[in-house]
Amino acid sequence: MAALRKLPWDRLGAELVLLHGSILRSTRPRDVDLVVFLRPGVDVDEAVLRIMEAVEAVTGLEADVYPVVDEAEADCFLILEASKGVILYQTPRGRERLVEAINICNDFMISRRKLRYTERLVERVLKGAHREAAGDDSRARGDTRRG
Repeated sequence: MAALRKLPWDRLGAELVLLHGSILRSTRPRDVDLVVFLRPGVDVDEAVLRIMEAVEAVTGLEADVYPVVDEAEADCFLILEASKGVILYQTPRGRERLVEAINICNDFMISRRKLRYTERLVERVLKGAHREAAGDDSRARGDTRRG
């Protein structure tokens, strides 16, 4: 982890870097998972490629980099999970952006619970499966009615 902290994150276009995943839990990690809040105006593809190369050079492991350009568009499940990890690098603006992303994601998760999003989605899928199965049964009996 010390080698990762020493990378020139600012020159790589980062404002904040979160390390998460197997590298924190395993003595034999598969890869290096990072969430990187990129500085506005940075070429995202170029920055991700440079970060991957730098991380792989110091760790010898494949780097999995998730770039954050707009906090409102970030994957909330990933942000909330990664926020349990370790901050490798941060600027004051990067900290502000992480807090903003976590707030957005917490609001999203509260709304999901209030609306029972997952439960309703599962109910709809199950209803569709029941209807489909009932349709298969009626076709097997030769019932040609639609409904």
